[in-house]
Amino acid sequence: MHAHDRVLKRRAFLGLAGASAAAAILAACGGGSTATDTPAAKPTTAAGSPASAPQAAPTTAAPSAVVGTAAPAAPQAAPTTAAASAAAPVARAPSGTLRVAHPNKVLSLDPTGPNSLEGPTLTIGKAIFDQLVSKNPVTGEFKPSLATKWETPDPSTWVFTLRSDAKFHDGSPVTATDVKATLDRIAAKKGPIQPLWATLTSVEATNPTTATMKFSAPIGTVLASAALLNILPAAKMEAADFFSKPIGSGPFKVTSYTADSDVTLEANSAYWGGAPGLQSLIFRIIPETTARITSIDTGEIDLTWTIPPDQLPKLKQNSNLTVTPTPTYTYYFIWMNSKRPPFTDKRVRQAMAYAVDVDAIVKNLLAGIGKRADAPIPSTVFGYAPQTPYAYDPKKAMQLLSDAGVKSGLEVDMIWSPTGGPQIKDIADTLASYWNAVGIKTKSDQQEPGVWLDNLIKLNWDMDLQTNTVLTGDADFTLRRLYVTSANRNGYANPNLDKLLNDAAGTVDQKKRADLYAQADKIIWDDAVGIFPFELLENFVASKKVSGFVPPANGIPSFANVTVQK
Repeated sequence: MHAHDRVLKRRAFLGLAGASAAAAILAACGGGSTATDTPAAKPTTAAGSPASAPQAAPTTAAPSAVVGTAAPAAPQAAPTTAAASAAAPVARAPSGTLRVAHPNKVLSLDPTGPNSLEGPTLTIGKAIFDQLVSKNPVTGEFKPSLATKWETPDPSTWVFTLRSDAKFHDGSPVTATDVKATLDRIAAKKGPIQPLWATLTSVEATNPTTATMKFSAPIGTVLASAALLNILPAAKMEAADFFSKPIGSGPFKVTSYTADSDVTLEANSAYWGGAPGLQSLIFRIIPETTARITSIDTGEIDLTWTIPPDQLPKLKQNSNLTVTPTPTYTYYFIWMNSKRPPFTDKRVRQAMAYAVDVDAIVKNLLAGIGKRADAPIPSTVFGYAPQTPYAYDPKKAMQLLSDAGVKSGLEVDMIWSPTGGPQIKDIADTLASYWNAVGIKTKSDQQEPGVWLDNLIKLNWDMDLQTNTVLTGDADFTLRRLYVTSANRNGYANPNLDKLLNDAAGTVDQKKRADLYAQADKIIWDDAVGIFPFELLENFVASKKVSGFVPPANGIPSFANVTVQK
């Protein structure tokens, strides 16, 4: 039996390592600056407004606890100018309480500050605040929310027309001044969300319902960023105690909140999209896995996620629960430092990929929480294009190493942090055993998060293992940020790839962007810039009394259309 087989058998179905989306983003970003935009070919003027009514219940809805799962992202045509559907809001009386157990502590409800991209802030913020646009969790299509229409009069300008019937929880109207103030606050706070708007040069409240944004270069990623933009009331957001009980224009209002504790929300019956189905929405913060599993298993809570693989069989046997595995925007990758021999030779990088039995690792270590990847970004992300997998072929790996002049016994190290992803220690040890088997002696080097991040930024490593989350669901968030030459994240440099990625970022033509990303995916995959073995799944566990919940790929669920049977 090979050493890696023993590792797999010994470590199958162990606990889930905790890693928030924000940590994964920070890790991949490496704390460096965003790659400089290069102006692309002039995009065609475009504008947009999907036809579906805002906040309508999904057409696929069924009376089950979980309705639908995220589908692979499909290319979206460049939108055309059109008014949002005038369908009437859903008419209903809110009732019942949904108790949600979140696995991470709530440190802040400020969607513009240092916690702006952390899971609890995003999830609770989506219930309290409105965004300019929303994204269908199943199709990935952008839909109207606060904005009923958007257009690009020139490649560097985006104009959003706001709905006139949206009001904050205190009854004041939502206007373009609030959009401007929110973006100004994001720029001033310089939090994790600020890089999404790094090329924004000005925002003008042209009139109460028109916000005009100007950028330093043509940009096609605005809608993806606008779907994460929680709009705050300009007149109140700078008050000292505002975020202790913030008001937004979303479907729920804050009843009580204490930092690092539970959060209770109540229905906003005057919501412009129709009253939510729930009267009360309670977020219980239960970081301890055992306590959270017990709570959902005994009915003390109604919904939770981030479940270790060894706990899934038990929950699936509970006839009162529904367990729904959902594709996400999160994935594992292994980088090889392309500035360090022998990884300067792509044959060596390819050999490392052929040496790994990805399917065996998925089966034994990631059962129920992962699947084999076939692109440098997850299949749920816009810009995904499937590639030919690297088959498990140790003989081919050794031949490639021989062709590249690499002698058996070469020693390399692979850095990783214990917070870098689920099962990461077991995966690291297993990968090392596969590479040892083809003559590459690999040291699995566990480092404290701060030390690991410092080394990652400085390129002080041979190999790096971690997860990453494409939070916006758009390939630009990962591919251009990490793989253009100026980013210098892993030593790889390719002018052809640079042009593809900069051109894709600089056009509003979504079909053109999808084609450019398909070409970029192939270069990254074929050159083995990294090894991209697994996409991760999120298991949402819900009581069967819950209806209308749609698991999202980005991990930010909406509760506006959820109901609970009495």
